[in-house]
Amino acid sequence: MMLSALLLLAVSPEGAAALPEHDPTEAALQRCIAAPANASTAGQTECEAQASSDYDRRLNVAYTSLTRRLSAAAATRLRTAQRAWLSFRSADGEARSALYATRKGTMYVPMQAGAATNIIRDRALQLENDLRVMTIDG
Repeated sequence: MMLSALLLLAVSPEGAAALPEHDPTEAALQRCIAAPANASTAGQTECEAQASSDYDRRLNVAYTSLTRRLSAAAATRLRTAQRAWLSFRSADGEARSALYATRKGTMYVPMQAGAATNIIRDRALQLENDLRVMTIDG
């Protein structure tokens, strides 16, 4: 019941407010989660893993494209920022694991996977937006 309520929030307009209007990864994630075959904890967690992998792929494509388009100095700053973000992602994952270790019940497994996906999603969308900025004036 709790997982259903959380999933409803995730697909509600309020939960999706920060996402681009046509995010193909989010759309695929919602279809995956809604599929009856994925109603289990394992199914929900696998849906999140697929989304996480796709967001990570998108993040890497945007990062590579940005580093190629930026001046050497700007690319160095982006590289420094990305390394800091990777450290943050690792530390955040460890903190999240510690938090979820205090919870009992299988519903927390896909919730933890979803939180991890969101960290990668947010960075991927940020880098994709930065790449769009680079196309504004040429």
